[in-house]
Amino acid sequence: GTRYATRTLQGAFAPRFVMLARAASRAASAVARVAPPVATAAWTSLRNLSGSSRDDETAAAEETRGATDDPEDDSESGDDEDEDDDGSEDDAEVPLGAVTAEAGEDDDVDDEIDDLYDDEEGTSDSSADGGVQWTGGVEPHRPSGKREKEVGSVFSLMSGRDGSDIGSFDATDVDRFWDLSIDTEKKWFKEGLPRGVKEEFEASGTRRIMFRKSDLEIREAVKAGNKGMLLDGRRGAGKTTALVNLVAWARAENYFVVYVPSAKALTLDSSYTKDEKTGMWDTPEHAGKLLRWILAGNESGLQELKSDDGKTLSAIATEGVESLDKGGDGKVVVEAALAVLEGLKTAAKTGTKVMFAIDEYNALFGPTDMHEVLGARRRGVIAAGDTRVGAALRDATGATTAGMTYVGVVSGTISLSTKLTARLACSDPDGQDKDGQFPETNTLTHMEVPRFNPREIACLVRHYDHARSGLDAVDATVDHAQLALRLKVLTQGNAKEMREMMEALG
Repeated sequence: GTRYATRTLQGAFAPRFVMLARAASRAASAVARVAPPVATAAWTSLRNLSGSSRDDETAAAEETRGATDDPEDDSESGDDEDEDDDGSEDDAEVPLGAVTAEAGEDDDVDDEIDDLYDDEEGTSDSSADGGVQWTGGVEPHRPSGKREKEVGSVFSLMSGRDGSDIGSFDATDVDRFWDLSIDTEKKWFKEGLPRGVKEEFEASGTRRIMFRKSDLEIREAVKAGNKGMLLDGRRGAGKTTALVNLVAWARAENYFVVYVPSAKALTLDSSYTKDEKTGMWDTPEHAGKLLRWILAGNESGLQELKSDDGKTLSAIATEGVESLDKGGDGKVVVEAALAVLEGLKTAAKTGTKVMFAIDEYNALFGPTDMHEVLGARRRGVIAAGDTRVGAALRDATGATTAGMTYVGVVSGTISLSTKLTARLACSDPDGQDKDGQFPETNTLTHMEVPRFNPREIACLVRHYDHARSGLDAVDATVDHAQLALRLKVLTQGNAKEMREMMEALG
């Protein structure tokens, strides 16, 4: 009875464990094609684990059999073992529902997978590693060498430009990189760079920015007279970087650019009071932040532009910031910000090239972190459009009507409903308003920024390969095109996910 119970347990659990171990080992072998050193160790450990587990079960069964059988039953045991060798008795005693696997039943699938890589990676001799015989078509991949940067090599995708001549970039510069140097940042991006661009610089150890086909199309649309655009696209498509490229081009072309690197920052962390005249809310900290951005990026330009009362926009903005710093009346700060925005509209009407470039534009149509008291136990969320600064900044219709160029970016990090986001801008080719559309956006047209295609991903791979002095975890037999296709499948062209994978591979 003990012998029967032991063999029943073996039939019930051992095959399940073995099949799980085989499945895990095949997964480790697949990963080995990208990161061979780590995956090979994992594969070997799984093989040893499955093998040792089966050996332990066999030893335990033999010990139990020896302890319970009588000496005179030796002959019967021998007969039973002979029957076991034939497999007939085991087959009859496998409990109903037990998972079993015949040796080599997955070989056809394994062979199909191996055939996909035979041409590009070659096959391994299963007996070359100390005489170990691998079965099931899941032998570990053995790297033929580590990919390293050639000594003294020059990055072939580098445009050799620092961005100062970005205005002359054309189709021949597509899929190449330009260097946004520290000096260029101090000149054109005194407002500060977006977080995603900073993370890219940190990950690659360079300050390169890719010039994509979509960047060229956006720029050409502006040059053709498109005054209002809403850059949309899936998360990780590179919309923020596209706006950085556009701002760099606009400033090289002597535009007066109001660059807002984060509209979401204008919905958080501010004191607020209600303006009795308009019924809207004054948020002095938001007004002060906007004025600082405008002053930082356009200090000299503001000195040349004047308001209707003859004061320079630079003086108005400076007075507003100083009032906030001294703890003065918040209404003064808000009025200063609104006066500067109106002054820019006036300048645009007289021929000055003015561009508004707003990242996270959709945040201006969502909630703030502020609340209005509605009753003894009731509070209501204040929307960004209910603040005077937010309402004035998001008014693309008023800006484009005055002759400005207005470009907003829809950010995937802003948690708004899809229905709300769909009400932004006009999606109809004839420019007709959509039902329920925000009137402030009816002069904007959607422009889709696509995720990275295989060619662009291959350029990114070469960029990281060179920047990180070789992708150590990538086998030397895997070329850039092959790795790009695999990254395309894994990330669906999401630039942020590719950056994270490149950091792991390097």
